[in-house]
Amino acid sequence: MATNPLRLRTKNYRQVAAIEIILIFLVLTLGDFVRSLKLPAAPSIINTILLLAEAIYVLLLLQLSNFLNPNKRANLWLRSAFVIIIALSVVALNPFVEIVSDKTPWLIAVHIVLCSVECYLIALGLMDIYDVELHITERLWGSVAIYLLIAIGWASFYEIFVLINPASLGVGLEPGYQTYSESLYYSLCSISGTGSVYTNPAHFIRNFALIEAVWGVLFLVMLIGRLFSLPSNSSK
Repeated sequence: MATNPLRLRTKNYRQVAAIEIILIFLVLTLGDFVRSLKLPAAPSIINTILLLAEAIYVLLLLQLSNFLNPNKRANLWLRSAFVIIIALSVVALNPFVEIVSDKTPWLIAVHIVLCSVECYLIALGLMDIYDVELHITERLWGSVAIYLLIAIGWASFYEIFVLINPASLGVGLEPGYQTYSESLYYSLCSISGTGSVYTNPAHFIRNFALIEAVWGVLFLVMLIGRLFSLPSNSSK
């Protein structure tokens, strides 16, 4: 019997990490690929891709929250937040009809709610992967999944400021796919310490990038320290 690759039947961090990697790949590459084809409907196709990626991501977060915190009241709040995120995104990025002329306020609202949810799930995920009861293999995959979630969460955070000031990264960006894909790119560069092509970001963006970079290093240091501090029978 075939299983749905987007449905988590258990707290499968390996599956979560794989879906996150695919979504990051989609956001960073497919928009530029579609634009390179110079199709008349390119903006609508790009918005469709972005909405689809967001819907899959929201579904992933919702399922992950059910495993990390089975509290019904908390999950009811999360479901309401996810409905708000999708509804606002459809209004701002509708690929079939232009609902609003200025999508910026709607996208800012999307990422404020999304960033709040991501922070909550990152906190739950960190507590879970440092649990002594967790198998070492699941702990490692969980670390990958939470590490990527941190990077995506920072992207949402950057996106808020880039939407408020489109020149925050040093270049003008159009609200929507451009601002989010570049925010995600900047976040991944910052947390990995690889450095980005943006050499003149706004002062506050540069400072937040430094905080994210330090956070990324501390995450790895704490994970390694945790692995070495575990009793030998926890890896069996």
